[in-house]
Amino acid sequence: MKFILYAVYGCIIGVANIIPGVSGGTMAVILNIYDKLIDSVIGIKKHLKESLAFLIPVIIGGGLGIFGFSKLLKYLIANCPMPTFLFFIGLILGTVPLIFKKVLTTKDGTKKFNPFSIIPFILFFSIMIALSFFNTESASSSQIQLDIANWIYLFFGSALAAMCMIIPGVSGSMILMILGLYSTVLGAIADIFKNFQYSAMVLLPAGLGIILGLLGGAKLIDICLKKFPQMTFAGILGLMLGSLLSIYNNSHFQFDLQGCLAVIALLAGFAIAFIFGNEKLKEKISQSKKEKS
Repeated sequence: MKFILYAVYGCIIGVANIIPGVSGGTMAVILNIYDKLIDSVIGIKKHLKESLAFLIPVIIGGGLGIFGFSKLLKYLIANCPMPTFLFFIGLILGTVPLIFKKVLTTKDGTKKFNPFSIIPFILFFSIMIALSFFNTESASSSQIQLDIANWIYLFFGSALAAMCMIIPGVSGSMILMILGLYSTVLGAIADIFKNFQYSAMVLLPAGLGIILGLLGGAKLIDICLKKFPQMTFAGILGLMLGSLLSIYNNSHFQFDLQGCLAVIALLAGFAIAFIFGNEKLKEKISQSKKEKS
């Protein structure tokens, strides 16, 4: 029964991770398995049997969630880019209050602004704005040229996305979108049975990068969050806000009927992310679970 339960949890986290702006880490917190997930990844060498007993069903469920949802997202991006990308923007904007609150929170839990947090915020915000002018990701075509440079970029981009995926409130898919890799990876997953050779050549470096990001990144992120929490979240906030221009450019927004639907999608995305990022809601869910048990 535990295997099935963990697989269901993994499926929920997998679906969350494939939607830009929705944090798999936040879903893990809501499901009350975040600490167990981090401990299993970090302590896999010391407690191999216990870690694998938890991680294997979560990974299987996550894979099923990702593969099951990828075709729908690929269709929406190709055929309804305007409302889809504005929905993603809404999700990111809805996450901003949660991340901003963490920027203002010190290691001991008190509210105090660290002026040094401005440095990583400006740095990553500026990088994302600059990248938006060079982002060639297209909603209509997700295929890339298979060469060494793109494989290396896929590897390290996926590793960074996996590292960020661990952090509650931060979306790994959002990082892939910022880097211009989201449609490429999503298309490879969705078309794996239709175009296996191409998909395998894309997903192999991406998958290896994700493994590196999860295993190596979990410890690094854990150290950054413990020693420099405000500066770490300030950098993440810069990434998020700086990415909005690139995502908006991909939406090809116009003031027409689809544009009105896109605005509604933006508001819906904001509401969903804001509700799921609400710490009071998480406390109520956690308290409800304790009362039932």
